Amino acid sequence: MGLYKGTPSSILVSDTSKQARGIGYELGENLALQMGVGYTPVVFEKNADVLAAVKNNEVDLVFTNASPDRAKYIQFSKTVIKIEKGYLISPRSLAHSAAEINRKQVKIGYSVGSNSQSELPIIIPNATLVQTGSTKQAIALLKSGEIDGFSTNKAILFEMAAAIPGSKVLPEVIGYEYLALGVPLGRHDSTQYLDAFVDRMISSGKLQSFIQRSGIQGLAEN
Repeated sequence: MGLYKGTPSSILVSDTSKQARGIGYELGENLALQMGVGYTPVVFEKNADVLAAVKNNEVDLVFTNASPDRAKYIQFSKTVIKIEKGYLISPRSLAHSAAEINRKQVKIGYSVGSNSQSELPIIIPNATLVQTGSTKQAIALLKSGEIDGFSTNKAILFEMAAAIPGSKVLPEVIGYEYLALGVPLGRHDSTQYLDAFVDRMISSGKLQSFIQRSGIQGLAEN
């Protein structure tokens, strides 16, 4: 399974414990158990690397935003969780609200390969957009004040905020991500199998336990 660091929707690994947690990580583990096969998490630094791996058939499963562009090379299950999207503001920024972000002097970061890359020019056309290669790099830029804010789903934003004293996740919602399980295009009958698996995870209460263990914030009602 392709996973990426730094978000409770994918995988979080504690420095003090070998036990990983994360909704995607646990979904993959339970699917492998149901199928009676071994489970190998393949952990990348950023989601763009996960997407490249699934596109090249280097991983069998992902848990990511089921956007139309990704559906061109990934077969998705039904929506598993829905997450709000927004902004995390640097403690060094003079911008304090969403209304102050759409200005040329305001620099907003986004992850390479993310849907924010195509969406932000429409949402905040006057802001200066800055591409970042990883969550770690984005945190460093926010701490130094080199960017005023960062935009992605709020599950990631709240994790980042915990590492940046004085930063703030704005309450405004600028969109949603609909996360689903996915396999490389061409896997026969995969969608129906994944949908049935998701239904079992929901009805058994396991999905809710994965959500609670992950500590995710920013979830929206489906």
